This record gives sequence, C-alpha cells and structure tokens, in this order.
Amino acid sequence: MDRSASSSRRRFLSGAAVGATAAFAGCTSVYGALPNRVTYARTRFRDVPSVPAAVETTDDHLHDLATEIDAYADGLEVWDRIDGPERRVVYSSRRLENALEFADSLPSEPPTIDTVETAGYHLSQAAGSDAYARVRADEFDRDPTAGAERWLDERASVQAEFDYETEAPSTFLAYGRAVEYSLRQAELGLSRLTDAEIDDGSRHASRAERIADLYGNTQRHRLRVRDARGYRKALRERDSGGEPFGETMAASRDVLAGRVSDLLADRDIWMDRTADFGDERRDVHSALYSRSLGERVETIDRIVDGGYEVYGTVELATLWLRFAAARAERDRLEAADEDRLDSGLVDAAKRDAVDRLEDVLESDPDPLALFFADRARSRLDSGDRSLERTSFDDDEDWRWMQANGYAHYLLARGILERIDEAVDVLATGG
Repeated sequence: MDRSASSSRRRFLSGAAVGATAAFAGCTSVYGALPNRVTYARTRFRDVPSVPAAVETTDDHLHDLATEIDAYADGLEVWDRIDGPERRVVYSSRRLENALEFADSLPSEPPTIDTVETAGYHLSQAAGSDAYARVRADEFDRDPTAGAERWLDERASVQAEFDYETEAPSTFLAYGRAVEYSLRQAELGLSRLTDAEIDDGSRHASRAERIADLYGNTQRHRLRVRDARGYRKALRERDSGGEPFGETMAASRDVLAGRVSDLLADRDIWMDRTADFGDERRDVHSALYSRSLGERVETIDRIVDGGYEVYGTVELATLWLRFAAARAERDRLEAADEDRLDSGLVDAAKRDAVDRLEDVLESDPDPLALFFADRARSRLDSGDRSLERTSFDDDEDWRWMQANGYAHYLLARGILERIDEAVDVLATGG
C-alpha cells in the first residue's frame, strides 16, 4: 500500500509539473505577445490631422440638395399605412427619416465634396424608400427610370461646355476632376438605366424592391449632372480660365505613362523574386505592392478616351504616386533591413507619415496638393483598420493584416514625399 500510495503521488506530481510547464509556456507566449498588442494599440490611436477639403461647391448647391431630399417627406405617411416588409429589405421608413434628418441639419460650411456625396446617398435612400412604400400601397404610377435619357443628353451638354482653360492649373485640376468624375458616374449610371427593365428575372428582389432600386438610382445619377454643374460654377469663381490647358495635360500624361510603365515592369520582376522570401518578408512586400494598386492604366485610358481628360490625368498622377512610393519604400526597407513585421517599425512608419502630413499641411498647400494629401491620409486610416485584430483571425490572417497595415503607412509616407513633384508635372506638362 505504501508503494502504491508513493507511486500515485509521483504520478500526480509528475502530471502537475507537466501542466505547470505547459501553463508557464502559455503565459510566456501571452506575455510575449503583449508588447506587440500594446504598441499596435498605441499606433492605431495616434492622432492623424484632418485634411481641409480640396474642392468646395456652392451654398446654393447644398440648398438644392436639401430641398430634393425634403420632397420625399410625405413618404413617411405612406409607410404608416402599409404592413412591414415580409423580409429584410434595404428600404425602410427609418432610412427615409435618416435622410430627412440629414437634410434638416445639412452643414453649409464648408460645402465639400464629402457632404455632396453623402447627400446624394441620402437622396437615393429617400427616393427609394418612398417608392418602395408607394408600390406596396399601390400608389406608384410612374416609370421609375423616367428622365434617364434626357439627363444623359444633359450630361453630354455639360461635358461639352466645360472648357480646358485656366489661370490656376492646380485649382483647375482639382475642381475639374470633381466635375468630370461626377459626369462620368452619371454617364455610367444613366446609360444602364435607359436599358433597365422592372421585370429582370431576378429572384433576389421583389417587384417593389426593383422599382425602388431603379427610381432611387435614377434620382442619384440625375443629381450627379447637377453636382457637376455646381463644381464647375465653384471652379470658375476661383479660376476664370484664360490659357488653354489641353496640350499641357496631354504632355503630362505622356510623361506619367512612361514612368508608370517602367514601374510596372520593375514591380513584376520584383514580385517574382519575393516568391523565395520567408513568410513575413514576403507578406510585407506583397502587401506593399497589392495596396499600391488602383485604377488600371487601361481604365484610365478609357476615361481619357471618353472625353474626361482632367479626371484621367489626375488619376494617372495618383497611380504614379502609388507606384513610385511603393518602389521607394521597397528600396528603403531592403537597405535598412526593415522588411519584417516588428511593432516598433510599424509604429515608426505611421509616426513618420503623420509628421510628413503635418509638414504638407503647414506649407499652405494648393487644392491639388490637398487632394493628394487626402489620398495619403486615407492610407493612414486604412492602416489603422488593418491593425484591429479580431478573435476570428488566425495567425496567418493576422500576419497578413499586420503587413497590410505596415504597407498602408509606408505608402502614405511615400506619397506625401512626392506631392510637390506630382503637382509640378501636372501643372507644367513634365
């Protein structure tokens, strides 16, 4: 019995020792991970200065938007008279109420692109929610795409009236991009709507939803034509025109297209090399180049060929900025042996990018420089989101998210370093 008791005690103590060792190893792993977690939390919450709006519209423009949204207020009464939808749908009385609340509190200073885009979204939701309720109440007796062809023609007229003349190239490029972006979005949306049918055979939407979609989208894209007019008016209040600028933009595109072509070829060669890198190093370089992608060169060519030369020129410059930043940051990582996932390096990259953004903002930047600075700032926001680990991330997913966060910070820094060069190429033709 003594031997048996002694044996049991030895087995117990042995098992306890193994458990304690495992528990200690687990704690070591947890405590080892804590510094990274703390650093990443500090990195995410590091303040990033806001960038003033590069483009503003007119107060009249915003007033008209609010009036458009308010026109659907009677739809709330219709919602009160119908049964709730049988299943979850996009449109609701709450969406309509949100739109009306937005219109009531619509800020007028400064009247920015972001405000206009948000207003356009609320208009489509108000129009769609109103139409959905009226179809359910058997009170919608209109063609939901009525006016699409007329507004498509109106868009062409606004485009034809937009002269490529300027006395202030940076202002012209920033505002002209807003004009032509709105016109192109209107063209794409209205063109689809002219051929749309209510009964499209979709099994995923009811007839009421389909009509609401068509009506809401028609109002949104119609509004984009008016947005373009508002931006053009705001432009000419700041730049009355004068000197022809079309040839300068064409020269800029030639210069930038050559640079982008060289950078793309270099990227392809480099990505072949990264296949032999270790996991962390490969992820950092892959993220750096995958996050630098944007509009394809072929898409930009189509934009220009469609008559949207200002929009296409600025987008090509944005593409060059991303690729040039990726190449420069890649070389910097290699030279400094920083192409690895270290929380201190990631934090330093964001801190450096924020410092450079502050320097740009203190230099009294012109509208085009502000436009590019805002693009860089959006990279910082994306980097912060990438470092928000969830309980659903496994180690491989988390490693990739860290690499993405690092890449966004690096690209922000690289873009900010080259803003002056991009503005100069666009303003002078290279």
